[in-house]
Amino acid sequence: MSSAAESYEPSVVARYLINLCSDFNKFYQECPILKEKNEKKKEAKLQLVNITAKIISEGCGLLGMECPEEM
Repeated sequence: MSSAAESYEPSVVARYLINLCSDFNKFYQECPILKEKNEKKKEAKLQLVNITAKIISEGCGLLGMECPEEM
């Protein structure tokens, strides 16, 4: 993301976020989270969800956009 700031190209951040959202959507569709029976795996998946949400929110903030609380 520092390359976007150095080159004044917010599209780098936008492309990163689009790719991240696309990859996360695939993960979410293929890997059930709340139905996970193994508690350690479930907790790891929930942490991944939280971290991804934070990255998306911060990235949108860099672009001057607001993110919804829920989707």
